[in-house]
Amino acid sequence: MTFRQIAEQLDCDVKNTYAAWKRGVAALAEQAAAAHGEYLGEQLANLSIAIDALMPKVIKGDVRANEALVKLFDHQAKLLGLYAPVKHNVAVTDEMTARIKALADEIAAVDGG
Repeated sequence: MTFRQIAEQLDCDVKNTYAAWKRGVAALAEQAAAAHGEYLGEQLANLSIAIDALMPKVIKGDVRANEALVKLFDHQAKLLGLYAPVKHNVAVTDEMTARIKALADEIAAVDGG
């Protein structure tokens, strides 16, 4: 249904219908964020328990325990978003290009001389 149809059905203003919808969506987003945070916390706690349980074997040099520990650390890093790409805004100016060309000419002169 459109907001206009909903407003007619509820016998209210379209603006109020839209505002109520926005509040509802915001409330759902807050609930989802809270649930995600709880899930993340539970998963990190479980990983901590598993890591603590493996450490005595790792210290003794158990190869399989070391492999399992690496997998747990990898999963932990993924949960924490440590593998997320980092974005950089880089602007190259004409002045920078000219300086690089000048340096390249200097290097060429040193190599050639």
